[in-house]
Amino acid sequence: MKKIISVIASASLSAAIAFPAFAASFTDIAAPAYSWAVSSIESMSEAGYITGYEDGTFRPDSQVTRLECIALFARAMGSNDEVNAEILQMAHEQYDSILSAYSLPWGEDEIAYLLYTGTLSKTDLDRYIISTEKDEPMKRCEAAVIITKALGGESEALGQTGIVLDYNDAKEIPSDAVQYVYYATKAGIMNGMGDGSFSPLSSVSRAQMAVMLERTVDATDYSFFKAKLASIDTTTKNVTYTDSDGNPNIVVYTDDTAFRVLGVETQARIMTTGVQAIFGMSGEELISVDALSEIPDETVVGVYTGYSSNNGVTSVQVKVNNEPHSYDCAKDVSVTYAGAPATIRSFKQGDAIELWLTDGKITKVIGSEKEVSLPNVIIEDVIIDSTVSIKISSADEEYDGKTFPVASTVGVTKNGKDADLTKIYAGDTATLTLQYGEIKKISAKSTSKTVDGIISSITIASPNSSMTVNVKGEEKSYTVPADAAITINGQEGTLYDFRVGDTVKITTESNAITKIVANSTQVTAGSTSGVVSGVTTGYKLISINTQDSGSVAVIYSDKTMFVSSAGAKKTANDIKAGQTISVRGTVNGATLVADLIIIESEAPAN
Repeated sequence: MKKIISVIASASLSAAIAFPAFAASFTDIAAPAYSWAVSSIESMSEAGYITGYEDGTFRPDSQVTRLECIALFARAMGSNDEVNAEILQMAHEQYDSILSAYSLPWGEDEIAYLLYTGTLSKTDLDRYIISTEKDEPMKRCEAAVIITKALGGESEALGQTGIVLDYNDAKEIPSDAVQYVYYATKAGIMNGMGDGSFSPLSSVSRAQMAVMLERTVDATDYSFFKAKLASIDTTTKNVTYTDSDGNPNIVVYTDDTAFRVLGVETQARIMTTGVQAIFGMSGEELISVDALSEIPDETVVGVYTGYSSNNGVTSVQVKVNNEPHSYDCAKDVSVTYAGAPATIRSFKQGDAIELWLTDGKITKVIGSEKEVSLPNVIIEDVIIDSTVSIKISSADEEYDGKTFPVASTVGVTKNGKDADLTKIYAGDTATLTLQYGEIKKISAKSTSKTVDGIISSITIASPNSSMTVNVKGEEKSYTVPADAAITINGQEGTLYDFRVGDTVKITTESNAITKIVANSTQVTAGSTSGVVSGVTTGYKLISINTQDSGSVAVIYSDKTMFVSSAGAKKTANDIKAGQTISVRGTVNGATLVADLIIIESEAPAN
């Protein structure tokens, strides 16, 4: 979000979940020592951001953990707003695979929402909520970083040079936090400790969070509503939406407004209109538009036959399946032809035309010649349902991100040879020939390579399965077509024969695996399993008791991959005494040097 967004200052989330808020003063904030925070605490309590405890206290000096702080920040941004329920669902669809590696006891809704809005990145998660980090108190210098990100000011902050901070302990502020502290101070959210210091390494208290929360909330008037996105005028930057009664309303967007279609960021000029959308406002300023569909209420694809004007209303005539139709244009109709802004006069009879309709009127017209060639596109996805369609990315913004139906009689070549549609994979480079918006010809190219890797996850599905493989420490996901050749120990195999952690040699074509070769997937001389009896992190040593070999010493390194039996990423810190683990690696004397450690079970309860 490129705008000041509340919050990053709030109370303990655990309290917010467990107990109801107290609308009046808390019993432990009347002392003069808290006079600077009382107003903020009570204001944020009445607003429902902060809650107290069951005994009527607020506990203003209690520390706020990193996860509590970040999660409350997300809630104040709208993660738990009813209007944003569909956005939250899209956020989970995009980021649940990432979140699974963090084993969060709670807060997945909030963190997914922050990833979706671009407020936090995976790098931030690795810093603040991985393993035991999430339960550590949030330091004031860290709060400055989160505040800056929340205000959309990170780029501006990092662009500052020669910063001089007017704090008497400025030298104690970590170098990688100086620019963030400067920004949060300039924004008026953090003003130091009252004695001229910033106290960067001190933990943030609940009282301090209440004050910062009030300041950020006061800086914004953040709200959401759902309405139909009728049109976007890129000349005036007007966005028209219709309310539940069908009345048109206009809001103005800026260069910082975020436009997304089904969670994918896009540009205003190619934004889907005629669909339900979630609008995010900061006061009177539009900060985000999230279209909940990539197609309008109704689309018409056909052949252009002409247009007419009557009493100021323009009508477009088309043939659909050889049947003539006429549609009236809305007031703010958008027209493009061959990817460029145009007017209806740009069309000629026989052109391919696509009409987007909202409430029966045309809001967008997309035209091209009967036959169009799209060179050098990237196949993003081959979608197989009752029909087949292909999603592409293209340097031409008019076609980038679009999905086209594939004709049943499509002609296909791959790497200069005749092929069929099943040989077209995500990642292929292709030239598509469209006829009236339908793919009639595909000429594709792909590159093939063979690499060794370790399986991180497998999903078996129809028509295409998928596999994530770790190659030299880098993970990549591939589709596995139904006709992929699989050989294990010289015999034909299937995906069901593999498990997470198996070493495989894969041959890839673009983003698809066409061949898998593996030796036995059973335990080898370089593998073992047993119950953890001890972990010495200083020496990167794990001791396990095995049934066959007794006690075995396992050495791990920075290159060792740790996963759960379900394929979720883990770290050495997740290994505990009493867990059952499987280890794969190389034998060095009496020691097993681990390439992969799989946590098969949790440690027994004490």
